[in-house]
Amino acid sequence: MFGAEFTKDRISIKLHDEVVASLDPASVINTFDGEEKIDKPVVTGFSREETDGASRYVWTASSEIWDKLEYVAEDHGDRVEYYIRVFGNGDVDSVKYFKGSCGSDYEFDRGFTPIPTVDGAEQCEFSSQRTHDEFSFLTIPPMFVYVFDTAGISEKCAFALAADRGRHNFTKFAYKTDFVKYRRGFWFETDECGHTKVDGEWTSPRVLIYGAADRDAALSRYAKYYFENGIADKKENTEYPRFWYGPICCGWIEQAAYPAAKGLSYGQMDMAREELYDNFNAELDRRGLHPSLMIIDDKWQTAYGDPCADTEKWPDLRGWIDKNRAERGRHTMLWYKMWASEGLPDDECMASSSEYQRRVADPTNPKYRARLKDIMHRLLSSDEGCYNADGLKLDFAFFQPTGREAVSCGGLYGVELFLEYIKTIYAFAKEAKPDCVISASPCHPLFAAHVDHARLHDYHPDLRRCPEEFAFRKKLYETAMPYSLIDTDGAAYRTHRDTMRYLLAAPSLGIPDLYCITDMPGLHLTDDDWKAVADAWREYEKRI
Repeated sequence: MFGAEFTKDRISIKLHDEVVASLDPASVINTFDGEEKIDKPVVTGFSREETDGASRYVWTASSEIWDKLEYVAEDHGDRVEYYIRVFGNGDVDSVKYFKGSCGSDYEFDRGFTPIPTVDGAEQCEFSSQRTHDEFSFLTIPPMFVYVFDTAGISEKCAFALAADRGRHNFTKFAYKTDFVKYRRGFWFETDECGHTKVDGEWTSPRVLIYGAADRDAALSRYAKYYFENGIADKKENTEYPRFWYGPICCGWIEQAAYPAAKGLSYGQMDMAREELYDNFNAELDRRGLHPSLMIIDDKWQTAYGDPCADTEKWPDLRGWIDKNRAERGRHTMLWYKMWASEGLPDDECMASSSEYQRRVADPTNPKYRARLKDIMHRLLSSDEGCYNADGLKLDFAFFQPTGREAVSCGGLYGVELFLEYIKTIYAFAKEAKPDCVISASPCHPLFAAHVDHARLHDYHPDLRRCPEEFAFRKKLYETAMPYSLIDTDGAAYRTHRDTMRYLLAAPSLGIPDLYCITDMPGLHLTDDDWKAVADAWREYEKRI
């Protein structure tokens, strides 16, 4: 049972009539104009009004930066929606929800947020006494939801960040704590980083506060909010070509195993070449495995930013793709590195403070957009001189530009900039080949209409729970990305047990995806193992 009480000093969030969070209604919005300006707002007024279906509470505040601030909490009975109205001029840097002067009080003791980590550490859980500020590398972006457990209460308390279309100018929603005046307080923080311009009035993204029976229910409600309020679109056409359903084979780990087995000196990226994929095909045939999709992985191209086939590796990529489809019914997807600046002129790029990439492609730059249209045509079209591939595996989303210096031509930042990138790729790709398949790993409802294969993403080589890890991620993607098919991705191929458990479980999780067929050092799969995998694939193919 969820409830809330409102006074001039606090917002009390209740589960089963017990207060689980006592929120300071005041939030802090700092600005940046070459230097950071820290605001110290003071609440000066409190009022209540009735609206259709909700009671609205408004706290008015004076500010050292803004002309006026209004903190608004709408009580809808089953949830509270909180947002800030700002009046004045300035560039929003950080928004600290419920920060006040010392933060807000909590009774919950454990938090959860759907951001799987690369190495599985903590697996999305944290202590409520500690800051949790995790950048998402796999689910980019994630659902911006925190779900808290309170000792002695079975129901969960959820805090979620939601924004209107075009207003997701942030990359993360962080949980922060601090110890001040003999008490620990918490708040939530976003990173607009000076990219949101206020000229007169601005309304912040909303924090949704609600109860849920469990974590899954809390996430489902968040996605439902986006779809039912028209903020996010679901896929319109859910009848897909047969080849989209796979099975899939991807050469990434094979590009490490094959040269090791052959005693070649090539590195993993050097092995994205015709020789290896010919051998991959032959071994698949020998093992009775018949994937409908084959992914040529990193690095088949000469330059990431403006990809053309490396003719030393692929003398005739178009001919190879056509032959693979004609002889085996096997369609080809090409690995694509997002944000990459390699091969691009500087005037099509933008800056980033990311430790991974200092210059990246700017999806809002008209010159780059024109180039991107040509790239999609080159890779996917059946026209003469094009490669006639059947889809793209979009990777390296974590290269997205971050920080105050990440100024795009179109003024977009964070989720909005990445959404524009994905939408542009998707539109140009479908224009070049309407039935092509686009694979990517965003795990947020905003992207549901622009991804065909929701890829469960990388599995750390030293983990030993591949089926369980991917089952967990699958639930996240099915919630955020309904009607996208699930690409189960690949195991780490380190130990026999973990690898075989994954290979046999993958068909029940989504589209089975085989990353390696050559024995890895220290890992040998027997003929009986491969027969079991082939049998599992045949059952999958009958089922679909």
